[in-house]
Amino acid sequence: MPLPIRSLALLTVLGLTTAGVILYWQWPDSVVVPVDSARPVPSVAVASASPALRQPAPTTVEPAAPPALLPGLRGTEVDGALKTDSAGNLQLDLALRDYFDYFLSAVDQAGLDASVEALLADAGGRLQEPALGQLIGLLGDYLEYKRASLALLQQPLSTDQQAQPQAQLVALQQAFDRLAQLRRSHFAPGAVEALFGAEEAYARYTLDSLALVARDDLSEQDKADAQQRLREQLPAAMRASEERQSQAQAQQAQSERLWREGASEEQVRQALALSYDPSTVERLLLEQRNERDWQQRYTAYREQLASLHSNGLSPADRQDEQQRLRQRLFGAADQHRVDTYDAIAAKQQDREVAELQ
Repeated sequence: MPLPIRSLALLTVLGLTTAGVILYWQWPDSVVVPVDSARPVPSVAVASASPALRQPAPTTVEPAAPPALLPGLRGTEVDGALKTDSAGNLQLDLALRDYFDYFLSAVDQAGLDASVEALLADAGGRLQEPALGQLIGLLGDYLEYKRASLALLQQPLSTDQQAQPQAQLVALQQAFDRLAQLRRSHFAPGAVEALFGAEEAYARYTLDSLALVARDDLSEQDKADAQQRLREQLPAAMRASEERQSQAQAQQAQSERLWREGASEEQVRQALALSYDPSTVERLLLEQRNERDWQQRYTAYREQLASLHSNGLSPADRQDEQQRLRQRLFGAADQHRVDTYDAIAAKQQDREVAELQ
């Protein structure tokens, strides 16, 4: 079964990715950003969400030539944006963080030194003082924060935390609190809000939503009302996105129920038509058709895989047969998804074995 959307969103928020692990192991013990020691690093302007506190209108600096020669970034355009106010000060917002992360995404292929050099070269073509000095100072703090956060996220869940939903929720809450505290130890409050505010708001919303679902002292209507109150606390743009996502999840659940009950495609089409325009209905039907086909192929794959484990083949022969089975049932684009599903199935099997012991 696919992972729930909320669980995937929370994993993303907490940064639990394979790329992060690779980045951690390649990160040096001390991160040094080359900077002219004679250059003063003035305070940074922070973009505020409050009109009364808002800085002068920012100026977005047009991008320089993309770092086309940096391994890992070839054929891509620079993500994010650099903005300055009317006084030439660098403004902090999520686009600046995206800009940093764009270059740091190449660390696993190009190395940290080359990635930082490419970032500084690109920023030097966009910014003048005082913004450039401010960016360099902030970059040093951001790199140190990245190392500390990646080290923090290497801490594994205990067996009890992995097996018990309530313990999982507590572990996620603790991980979020540690990460939030770490950010505040590396950045000023205004910078934390500018760079991580939206992410933390959605993480809190997701954790509170998961805690709400786990409660057994509330009726379904009480939970729905409480969920709506949580949603109303989100920033406007994020609230609109969450409402669209919730609508899509509800519609997906309805479609899945109809398919399980043996409904025809026309019946599903009519149900979708109550919420979407005709072109969207046809697109969703195609996606559902493809997903059902994939799930059927994966089920057949797991059944045939189980028979391989019981037919007395040697481990090497069994591995060869499994590879041929995967190639017969799935195309190259599906192999990564099969790996993911197999890993989830293996973890579930290990957990079941542990519970029986």
